Amino acid sequence: MTPILRNRHEKVQEATINLIGRIADRGAEFVPAKEWMRICFELLDLLKAHKKAIRRAAVNSFGYIAKAIGPQDVLSVLLTNLKVQERQSRVCSTVAIAIVSETCGPFTCIPAILNEYRTPELNVRNGCLKALAFVFEYVGEMSKDYIHSVVGLLEDALTDRDHVHRQTACAIVKHLAIGVAGLGYEEALTHLLNLVWPNIFETSPHVIGGVMDAIEAMRLGVGAGPILSYVLQGLFHPARRVREVYWRMYNTLILGASDAMVPFYPNLGSAADLATGQDYTRHELMMWV
Repeated sequence: MTPILRNRHEKVQEATINLIGRIADRGAEFVPAKEWMRICFELLDLLKAHKKAIRRAAVNSFGYIAKAIGPQDVLSVLLTNLKVQERQSRVCSTVAIAIVSETCGPFTCIPAILNEYRTPELNVRNGCLKALAFVFEYVGEMSKDYIHSVVGLLEDALTDRDHVHRQTACAIVKHLAIGVAGLGYEEALTHLLNLVWPNIFETSPHVIGGVMDAIEAMRLGVGAGPILSYVLQGLFHPARRVREVYWRMYNTLILGASDAMVPFYPNLGSAADLATGQDYTRHELMMWV
């Protein structure tokens, strides 16, 4: 069946991949591991197919094969693949790494990714960051066990000179914040927020998009109150460029969590109180509290 994978007809490809995935799921032990590795290479090429159904089928089958033969061999191949020049091939590898971590547990992949990140090569580092972003997107709530182990890597990536590094790191922070929301990891998230925050004045549309996404995810992870206290500092800055960014963040806060922000608004008093010097107002919220 493996030669049929090279068939260019989309329906044939999809059906073959699904069948191979089913075999990997039900009877992987009847096929030698070397053969499964060969099929892994074939499937890597199919991760860049035009049709989404083919990509999805390839992803599922890849997961089954990784489960069948263990993550080590597959991972080493994929991490080596991050060194190639062709971008699409690298992106497919990062997706595949995330699939392996989802099926075999993130503890099999995250140490290997952290180790590979030490390679002083731009493409490899970018690939590692992208792989981590996909991993945390896929595993969701499981990322609570791994957040402290990747904080060091994120510190390095968020303070890197290369803006693509910072953009991808913001994507990781976003998925982390959404994954661990409400599980008591506010301390680590606040630390990451402090590293993301200096990037709010970026001019590149992709980077600023990533930064705003990360901050919006922090609204879930840390809560709307702390984010509001960050935003209040720049709302009335003398420079228009600064004000615009802060008002944009304030508006997204209003859209996402206007009710949660009520207890955190600063109590400014009324004009009449300021004139007399005495505060006679009884704020409804204060009476309620």
